[in-house]
Parts: sequence; structure tokens; C-alpha cells
Amino acid sequence: MTYAARQVLDDCRIALQMLEEEKNLQRWRIHWAAAVALVRAVGHVLDKVDGSDQEVKAVSKARFKVWKSDLDEHSIFREFIEKERNTLLKEYEFNVHPLEEVSIALRMTAMPIGDGELVEIDHLFQLEENIYRPLIDGPWAGDDARDVLQEAIKWWGQELSSIDDLVSKIGK
Repeated sequence: MTYAARQVLDDCRIALQMLEEEKNLQRWRIHWAAAVALVRAVGHVLDKVDGSDQEVKAVSKARFKVWKSDLDEHSIFREFIEKERNTLLKEYEFNVHPLEEVSIALRMTAMPIGDGELVEIDHLFQLEENIYRPLIDGPWAGDDARDVLQEAIKWWGQELSSIDDLVSKIGK
């Protein structure tokens, strides 16, 4: 079963919570680096620790081949879990907006009272205090980094459950 990998996954959830609460940008980056390392470590621990059980090893090895395939439902593994870890831990390049404040442009449409034409208003907002930390490149560019991390955590949870189910069927 995937006990050790699930322990790492639980730590990913705590790392995500820390990212949600952290206001200081430097500390946020450190938490982000830890979270990215942890979310990739789930797979390594699955292979090296939980994989000491030959049935878990066989099933997880087969699943790894599927994760590496071009199937869209596993793009989070290829394009975020692996890629983000590689660029961050091997090059120390962050794919997260680098500034304390994030500017977003909004176009609003105002409805006139009575007759008249719609009026479009452009406005630039400054977001502070850790409200929005967008990824700057890749399939999730513009999405809050924490939302993508949450998606990766959810994906791992589903994959670990799938592996546990398959292993339990082998044992019967």
C-alpha cells in the first residue's frame, strides 16, 4: 500500500496551507520551493519506499508509464509536478510572479440608466497581501500557483487510491 507516499502527500497539504497564510514574499518562495519538492517526492517515495512491496512496485511502475504518456488527464504530472520541480530545484528559477504586488487589468462594462450605449472602463488593480500569486508560464499561466498545487495534490490522492485499489485486487 501507499502509506509512505501518503505521508508526504499529507505534508504537501500542510505546505499548501502555509503558502495560503504567508505574507512575506521571501518566506513564501521558501515555502513554495518546499511544496514543489514535496509534491514531486510523493512519486519518489512511492517508488523507493512503498515500492519495496513488489506488488506496489509493479503497479506504480505501470502507472508511471501512463503518467509520462500524452494523456491530458496526467498533464499535471508532466507539466507541473515534474517540470516545476526540475526548473526550481535544478536551476532555482521560479515560475511564479516575482513581485510582492501583482497588477491585474480589468475591463468593466457599465450599463447606462435608461437609453444610451454601454461604457467600457479599463482599470488596473494592485493586489497585495498574498491574494494572487500567478504562474507566469506553461499550461497554467495566469492561474494562482496554490490552485495548481491543490490540483496536483488532488491528482496524487486519486492516483494513490487507484494504486491501492489495484494492489488490493492482486492480493485477492
